[in-house]
Amino acid sequence: MITSKTFLKKTRRGSVLKVVREHYLRDDIWCGSSSCVQCSDPNPSLEKQPKSFSTLYTEPHYLIPDTNVVLHQMDVLEDPVFQNVIILQTVLQEVRHRHSPIYGRIKEVLTNKERHFHSFTNEHHKLV
Repeated sequence: MITSKTFLKKTRRGSVLKVVREHYLRDDIWCGSSSCVQCSDPNPSLEKQPKSFSTLYTEPHYLIPDTNVVLHQMDVLEDPVFQNVIILQTVLQEVRHRHSPIYGRIKEVLTNKERHFHSFTNEHHKLV
């Protein structure tokens, strides 16, 4: 499925350009969860029953932090208590452009399989 975003952009000389950006949406992008019955992910990175180490919220859950949380609370996210975290592709791109040392730190956490972090490509995912 193809979606397109169209907008007008004014140049420095004052002329107006029409910019069209196409996104190819896919329905075969895996969510990374072991409990998902729609995806056929051979190596899911998120646990089926996530453990909660917090006494404030005891139900099993996944965390999805936004860009500000990753940028300003990276020390907290690196703590081993935080597991089963989904990092969106758009958040990773924005962190990469804003602060490259923090981008390196989040990529390092994403590669650690014991932490159960998952990078989800939300920009190209087609909602079912």
